Amino acid sequence: KSVADGYLEYQFYDSLQGLCSYLRGVVATSAVLSATGVGDADATAMSAAMTWAVRDGLGMIGGLLFSYVASPHFDAYVKEFRLLADVLNDVAMTLDMALPLILTWSSSFSPTYFGPWYSTLSLYLPSLYLVLTSTSTLCKVACGMAAGATKGNITDHFAITGNRADCQAKESTQETLVSLIGMCFGVWLGKVLHKLEKAGNDSETCVVSQMTDACDNNPAKTTAVDVQLISWTIFITLTFIHVYANYVGMQMLRLRTLNRERAKVALQSVVKDCSLWVLEDQMGNDGNSCEANEDESISQKNEKRPTSKENTSKRLILDKASSRLLSPKSVSESLLKSMYGIVVPRNIHLGIHLKDLVLRFSSSKYQKTISESFWGQWAGENYIIFIDRDKKNKCAVTVVLRESASNRDELKAFVHAQILEWSMEHDPHLQKTMLANLFSRSYQMIQHLFQSSAIDGKLSDRAIDLYNILDEKGWDMKRLYLGFGPHRCEWDD
Repeated sequence: KSVADGYLEYQFYDSLQGLCSYLRGVVATSAVLSATGVGDADATAMSAAMTWAVRDGLGMIGGLLFSYVASPHFDAYVKEFRLLADVLNDVAMTLDMALPLILTWSSSFSPTYFGPWYSTLSLYLPSLYLVLTSTSTLCKVACGMAAGATKGNITDHFAITGNRADCQAKESTQETLVSLIGMCFGVWLGKVLHKLEKAGNDSETCVVSQMTDACDNNPAKTTAVDVQLISWTIFITLTFIHVYANYVGMQMLRLRTLNRERAKVALQSVVKDCSLWVLEDQMGNDGNSCEANEDESISQKNEKRPTSKENTSKRLILDKASSRLLSPKSVSESLLKSMYGIVVPRNIHLGIHLKDLVLRFSSSKYQKTISESFWGQWAGENYIIFIDRDKKNKCAVTVVLRESASNRDELKAFVHAQILEWSMEHDPHLQKTMLANLFSRSYQMIQHLFQSSAIDGKLSDRAIDLYNILDEKGWDMKRLYLGFGPHRCEWDD
């Protein structure tokens, strides 16, 4: 077995979407050529060439900007950007199809229709044709960049025996075959649409002739065929099939690399169980007990020893952790939620810049107290976590990585941040005086989740190493894309 599971199914849907793209390209190209002036006696070759050159130049500039913004996320969000590439391709082809209709509609308005100011302003604005074609080209360039960047990761996923070149050669052969089949169907579809268009033109000519009594002997030609309606019906149908095939194909991929969303799904049971254990002490307290403990120092809370009951519940969590972790075949993350998370900031900020950290917490006296009380523990770690709440009582977890942080440290910091976020979200009335205890208990649990050797007492026999367990489950722990930025810090022990 030289390829990963699901290879044939993925190639089927990939071939289906490629065939739909080729056929839609035939229909859309006809519309673009018509809008450019092919078939128009008043259009010149030089004007069309200049327009196409400017269009391609603007598309290239936009493609460079897209690459600058999106390239850091290509490795982490392979399926998301592969799907986005095809959506952008759909947008580009839709603009191409709608180009003649929009130009015909806009030509019905005179320059003075919107007022004299618009007539003057239109002299300095690019033509509507140039704007639409440039937008279409930009979408196509971005599509090519995103699809090309993610194609290598998908090939690596299927080449489980190191046969990357073999898989890539088969992929190219498959694309060539699909293009050949699409070309045959495209030629046939083009001939059918041309015949319908010619029949429609003959019908219009016949209607004019009937008005002069010159076409009385051929009344059958008076029935006009709406070629535009048929073209749009074919285009929309193929577009729906194209989007469906791409979405199903991406959902079938079970990548072995851990990005942020896949890690949340794979670890959700462990994070929930650990968070519930962390909150056990908090849930037993009411507001009065919280106020009574307000004068108790944070250092005293850190010195509390876990009871036998706490040890028992912790052992149960550690026992279930290895069995409840999901393998790559069992994880199917939401692509829409993942794409939303790329654009919208989240409550957990990973690997932020030191300047942003200072601006975020420089005015927080409470955070300073927390950091100082735990500095002895953080000094031995390769990450530091800061927690805070805004005025709307929303929690924020910020992680700073050390310069020497490894993949294990990244995973450890990520799980710790997830436990803190889950705990604060499910206990919104958590007081600031309790957050120190929350910090301490979550740190205790993290230490037991990432232990490869024995520690204190009987609990050491139950200690596990989450990093190695995920590796045994089939995850590629050499490549982690959990969302940490490139920024690292250094501090003295």
